[in-house]
Amino acid sequence: MNKNNQPDKDKKVIKLIIIIVSIVALIEAASLPSYNKFQEAAAQIGGGVNSNKLSLSSITQQGSPMLGSTSAPITVLEFGDFQCAKCARFAKETEPQLNQTYIQTGKAILVFKHFPIHGPDSKTAAIASQCANDQGKFWDFHDILFSNQGPENSGWASADNLKKFAGQIPGLDIQKFNSCLDSGKYISLMQNDMALANSLGLQATPSFLIVKTDGTNPEKLEGSQPFPEFKAIIDKKIGGG
Repeated sequence: MNKNNQPDKDKKVIKLIIIIVSIVALIEAASLPSYNKFQEAAAQIGGGVNSNKLSLSSITQQGSPMLGSTSAPITVLEFGDFQCAKCARFAKETEPQLNQTYIQTGKAILVFKHFPIHGPDSKTAAIASQCANDQGKFWDFHDILFSNQGPENSGWASADNLKKFAGQIPGLDIQKFNSCLDSGKYISLMQNDMALANSLGLQATPSFLIVKTDGTNPEKLEGSQPFPEFKAIIDKKIGGG
């Protein structure tokens, strides 16, 4: 046996072992639930798996509140929570700029989807906002809640207080509103919005999907992003990107 060749053979064996171990590790990782969930979420966001659910025609049927023209080429989906401080910041700082630049000019439509993850009062507020939407008063109610937002689950968004806020909206029939809220009419709508957010892998509020009207080519933004972040994506999509 030539001892001079032994080190080379040992190196080859070591390399082969490393390759085998790496392949086994990849196979095991692919079988983990967290890995699979990540892969599914990535496919849904980037590959248009949920394009039908994200299309404006489908969203219209779901009863989600909208701001703007349904003929707009771009849809901005906001997944929000009325107890979320960053959602309030978006509503006060960035949304007015979006409204002026894109919504009022017919270039984009803003759709609100409920993602009440900050506690039980968040869910009550979500249902209440849909009751206001029944009377075409969602955005009035939306603005009042974010203007009067208190600490999470401190009682500021209790059912009784939500009824008081609704009573401040001119033209709203408070009896119809109260009856709607007490009946839990929109629990299923809220749950469907949450299911959509979870299927897209969203984990924070506010989260946004900016898509074309047919629901294709979605891009995600998370957190209270400044207006230029939205502008860059919307302008690119309007330009065919």
